[in-house]
Amino acid sequence: MKKVGIRFKRTGKLSYYIIDNDEIKISDSLVCDTEKGEEIGVVAKIMEIEDEEELQKVKRFATQQDFDNQKEMDEKAKEALKFCKEQAKKLELDMKVLTAEYTLDGTKLTIYFVSEDRVDFRELVKIIASKYRARIELRQIGPRDEVREYPTLGMCGKEVCCRTYISNFDPVTIKMAKEQGLQINMSKLSGACGKLMCCLRYEEELYKENLKKLPKVGEIVRVKGEKERGKVTSVDILGLTVKVRFGIDDEDEERYETYPVDKIKWTPKQPKKEEKQEDIDENNENENIIE
Repeated sequence: MKKVGIRFKRTGKLSYYIIDNDEIKISDSLVCDTEKGEEIGVVAKIMEIEDEEELQKVKRFATQQDFDNQKEMDEKAKEALKFCKEQAKKLELDMKVLTAEYTLDGTKLTIYFVSEDRVDFRELVKIIASKYRARIELRQIGPRDEVREYPTLGMCGKEVCCRTYISNFDPVTIKMAKEQGLQINMSKLSGACGKLMCCLRYEEELYKENLKKLPKVGEIVRVKGEKERGKVTSVDILGLTVKVRFGIDDEDEERYETYPVDKIKWTPKQPKKEEKQEDIDENNENENIIE
């Protein structure tokens, strides 16, 4: 008996089940009961079962018949999506219909859409249900979920991370950009979804750790081997080096030198209390944290 983590979508969250088969392998396809109905998922993780856990059992290994059924359901979902778009337009609903999907057994049809406001789609559901004899769910999603629904290139030239591997959207803040020494320009820091780029989180822990070892720009420091004091003009956070200006008391003889941080001595200033508005972009308060 094994515990398996199954992914039902390319970048979906893992759902955990148990299976009475010790020969299960990563990437095996299994049929499971989910909150939507029967779905085919792919094994992404295999673990030993803990005594306290109570999990659903996997129904079966996916067969060729299951894959054929899934293909048929995908075709029906495309037809339903087209019909839903037409009806939403007729009803003049302020919504953008994105995708539709059927469960493997065809008992439930889920349609995903985006809208800036709440939408009264009860009439739309009635129309769709009368044509497609199944349980209908219209689910409103956010801008980041919208981007992962179709191929999109990021600023790096590669396909956006939320479509390729990110399954959980963690908060991303303006403070992260500040700590990484980036210019606060929202057009350059925003991804295809209009929110702050997820990749700002990737090196956040390393930047935080290195910033603890570095003096701040503007601090007066002493350097091993130098008689006079200098003023920090810039820091290389990842390289752990500090650029120092000497001749701060005599501008005619000023010079700039770069040193590794282990040659620098300074007395850290006491941190000030963080202001509540520190992480808020004055042009758009909702841009600073991705929810």
